[in-house]
Amino acid sequence: MEQIAPARLQELQQERLPKTLRWAAEKCAHYRELFAARGLTGNALKELKAAEDLQALPLLRPEEMAGQRAFDFLTMPLSSLLRISCMKAGGEEEFVHFLTNGDIAHNIEQVTRSLVACGLHNATLAAVLGDGADSRLMDVHYALEFIGAATMMLGAEPKSWPEKLAIVTPETLIGTPERILALDDALLERGSGLSELPLARILCLHTAVPAASTVASLNAMTSAKVYHMLALPELGTAAPFLPCEPGELTFHLQEDYALGEVIDPQTAEPSGSSGELVLTTLAAEAMPLVRLRTGLLVEPIPAPCACGRTLRRFRVVLE
Repeated sequence: MEQIAPARLQELQQERLPKTLRWAAEKCAHYRELFAARGLTGNALKELKAAEDLQALPLLRPEEMAGQRAFDFLTMPLSSLLRISCMKAGGEEEFVHFLTNGDIAHNIEQVTRSLVACGLHNATLAAVLGDGADSRLMDVHYALEFIGAATMMLGAEPKSWPEKLAIVTPETLIGTPERILALDDALLERGSGLSELPLARILCLHTAVPAASTVASLNAMTSAKVYHMLALPELGTAAPFLPCEPGELTFHLQEDYALGEVIDPQTAEPSGSSGELVLTTLAAEAMPLVRLRTGLLVEPIPAPCACGRTLRRFRVVLE
């Protein structure tokens, strides 16, 4: 899939997008009203098969799906779900995500691709800063086990991390920038910092659009390869952004699961160069999202990519 021919990818998107839109129109209160007001019935929805076809639809702002409003996007009874997760963004907004067994499987598939892209394999020993209370870390944990990597979940208490790391030293560390910095502080209290750990790689899970200074400081604090992964709360998972190279905030969009648009953040008009990334899910069952504004300012990188992947590649524009 990562090296899929563009024509075949387009066929797959044209197959999945109308199904997603019809499912959303039939099952989601939010989209049922939205599409009906624009005269988009079942037959009309079948004709929407590409990103440019969606431009007549309004954009979805993250705050529109926060808190209790998330239920307007739910397509099925709660008893049909496998997971319900709640996570806070940078402010006070809390995002509720509903997932079926299929949704979780799709997320794990995408996160597995990302971990393998960062060099993880079945002989890897990985330590994760956090626990299963965060759905994004659950996806990471399951993906690690799917790969066959030995995994230590270190919990959410920084003071306990140095003792746990003294038992078994991992080669891979995974966590948010805040927790990675907290680990460095906890280690420094004992006389050594993060740079003293024999790490091969660090995977930073950014839960918000990072600042350039944050990315630079994380890259500089260790000799290990630092991969930057995006795990936005409005998406509820570390997918669909597949990191491409260490030290850089560049990614391939996993376009079999997410349709991407780039718009001017001020006018919301399509942009042929840099702009804000807008995503439409292509396989979500419990909670489909159409034209979600991510807040990510991105710059498309022309193909081909040295890694060999044919999926579209973007660079996050940092402030």
